Amino acid sequence: MPPLIGHNSRRTPPPSRLGLVCDDPLLPAKRVAARLLCAMLRRGQGYGIKGTTWRQGRKKRPPTRPRDVKAAARKLVKRLRKHAAGDPELLRIAAALSRCNRRHRCLHPACPQCGRALQRLMVRIIGRFLQAHPELGAWRVLSLILPVRPGATEIEFAEAWDCYAPLLQQAGLTRGMFGLDLSFNEDDRRALADADRFEPHACVHLYGLAPAAEVEAAVPQLKRLVPATDAVRRPVRTTPFDGDLAAVAYSFKPDFVRRQTILKDKVGRANPVRNTRGRPLTVEQQIRLVQALDRAGQNGRIMLLGLSMEVIV
Repeated sequence: MPPLIGHNSRRTPPPSRLGLVCDDPLLPAKRVAARLLCAMLRRGQGYGIKGTTWRQGRKKRPPTRPRDVKAAARKLVKRLRKHAAGDPELLRIAAALSRCNRRHRCLHPACPQCGRALQRLMVRIIGRFLQAHPELGAWRVLSLILPVRPGATEIEFAEAWDCYAPLLQQAGLTRGMFGLDLSFNEDDRRALADADRFEPHACVHLYGLAPAAEVEAAVPQLKRLVPATDAVRRPVRTTPFDGDLAAVAYSFKPDFVRRQTILKDKVGRANPVRNTRGRPLTVEQQIRLVQALDRAGQNGRIMLLGLSMEVIV
């Protein structure tokens, strides 16, 4: 006989969470349903300091703290309002970001607070999946950068997504978890003539994890499909994945950089060598980024191959 329950008692429903499950490896790459991500974010997942963490960058710094992203959000709202020039879309985005707080999350993809929460949520989900499926073997980090389309002025994550998705399967990959990253690239090699320097451009590139055996077999094909250019000399890169979740976090990072190509002196070399350095985004670049993220949506930068994201009770 089941126990009696008083009229004031409540059954606590079992907690639910998002998880990755293996899917048909022959199916096309897919996006995560935005409603699933938004539902978890509305519950406050990822906004605090508890849960999975990692060290990032060459100096192994801790991830951004909530108070830092709040300050970044206030700064972004102020910048959008100042430079909107009456643009109703920018003013709408600024208004949404300004209202993001613990009681009401804006869930906008350009929001520093919601972007950080989404990154932490994805790291947690993927970390659990990797631990639960050792039978899938080793994984490798894969980075792809497609050549910039001549004359392209708009940043379109959806267009880049549609280009990268079939490329992965064409190269023979059947599983993977990837994110779309963005950088603004500039040629600051001032010792060279203008004709020898590439034009400034925004570059959407793919970064994520795939089974090591598949990546190693796919690299020769990818190098044929994605040729090197003067602007992007190594469009295909791969490194071993040692389990450090910083690589997963980088796939879904909410902050973006301006990358400058420079010439740098090096010991033992007669001539300066090519290198890069990071710089903060300009106002114009940040506004273009916010507009692109607004068009992409909360799930527009996430790509799953041979995997699905489902609610696990």
